[in-house]
Amino acid sequence: MSYLGLKPEVSSFANKMKDLGKWQIISFISRGLAQAIGIAQGYIIARVLTTGEYGTVRIALSLGASLGIYQSLGLASASTREISLAKNDREVFKIFTTSVIIRYIVSIPLAVGIFFFSDLISAKYSNPEISFLLKIYAIIMLVQGFQGILNSVITGMKRFKRLFIYQVVIAVVSGFLYIPFVLMYKVSGYFYALLAINIISSLALGYLAFKPLKNWFELPTKKEFKKLFRELFSISMALFFVKIIYTNWENIGPNLLGLSLPAATVGIFAFAMYYSKKLLAISDSVTDINLAVFSEKYAQNKEEFVHLFKANFNKIFAVVLLTAFTAVYWSREVVTYGKLTKFADAIPLILPIVFAYVFYSFVDLFKSSVLVPAKMTRELTVSFILMLGSTAAFFFGTRSVLPYLTAMSYAMCFGTGLTLLVTLAVIKFKVGTWLFTHEHYTLIAQALVIAYASSIENFPLKLAAFILFTALFIWAVRVSNFVDLKSLCQKYLKRPF
Repeated sequence: MSYLGLKPEVSSFANKMKDLGKWQIISFISRGLAQAIGIAQGYIIARVLTTGEYGTVRIALSLGASLGIYQSLGLASASTREISLAKNDREVFKIFTTSVIIRYIVSIPLAVGIFFFSDLISAKYSNPEISFLLKIYAIIMLVQGFQGILNSVITGMKRFKRLFIYQVVIAVVSGFLYIPFVLMYKVSGYFYALLAINIISSLALGYLAFKPLKNWFELPTKKEFKKLFRELFSISMALFFVKIIYTNWENIGPNLLGLSLPAATVGIFAFAMYYSKKLLAISDSVTDINLAVFSEKYAQNKEEFVHLFKANFNKIFAVVLLTAFTAVYWSREVVTYGKLTKFADAIPLILPIVFAYVFYSFVDLFKSSVLVPAKMTRELTVSFILMLGSTAAFFFGTRSVLPYLTAMSYAMCFGTGLTLLVTLAVIKFKVGTWLFTHEHYTLIAQALVIAYASSIENFPLKLAAFILFTALFIWAVRVSNFVDLKSLCQKYLKRPF
């Protein structure tokens, strides 16, 4: 298959696709296992805490994340890109050292500020318990400072196997920490566990990042530090700004709703977000791979870069939509049979929030695979400003005619949907190709129709309809040539299709 009339070497292209696909599948499996453990952990926590306690946890986490994001400086993604192009282990360590120094110049005063102003912040939410939780979060921030950069060392050097094993192991450790802490100390226990798991994560990532390196310990000279500083900041500041915007977008619900609604009501919205956000595991599992692979590919061969991305993206696109409509379709049963009926009011919110994350996952894939490798930082920044701004505008414009939770849910969906369309237009203008065709829009519409059918109450009818809907969706994916089902069946089932 060729794209844009280009004809790269078939064998070379096939080998690169196979290698990229192999690591993405392994990443997806490791993320899937980690997510399964996380879902079980989250289910127990949701059962143990009241809706008010659950809301308090989410408000404190949202505030901490919205303030703590300023320490990132976009250095994790920028470091991954630079490390993927590094010539040797010494250069890798110099990039790491420079990134860490820059980060802690910001992290230390920021953590101190959150610690001492926590009382003032909590007063605005009329919830004194938030003050103590923010103090713990300030300490967590200091521990987290290393993690993103250490992760960059592992992904930038394409040591994906180590990262994937770590993801599963740390998820298991997390479960053993969170559950007993929450059972014993409730809301405070959640944050005690968060601190403990971050300390363990930093130590584990440090070991995994530097153990395989040889003759690597060499600090950058003053001249090298300045050079690396400029190179990192040439792209990191845009990514930093984007990260700030995304974090504020993701937490806009709890942060704004918490100012005027009780914690128990915010807890309903937070549960819908928690349920929906699990969808990001799919895009997250491949962005770790894509940023390193596509940064290198864009620098080497832009024509093959376009071929590789399109062929890879269409498969991910189909999987994301299949997962999304399945999550929405069975959300009522998950809440009912999971004995989480105290969160039943969250069910109508799940559909718009799930598709908000669907659209964002596509934007995120374009960011890591196209915009960052191509250094389209200005365009990236503008698109994320639009996402936050349009979400806020939709919420404030509709909250007088819609319930607050409904208005916020659809605002998030509107914001990411608009951003996706603008991002596609920008890439078309800069790279010269549409990454979405009419088949993509048709499949999105089909997924939305299936999701809206989740209101069917008769279980046998609902199950039969889901089987039919899914079969039709898979047929549409095959007709669109997004996934070669014949080759997959011949490869994995060892029989003709």
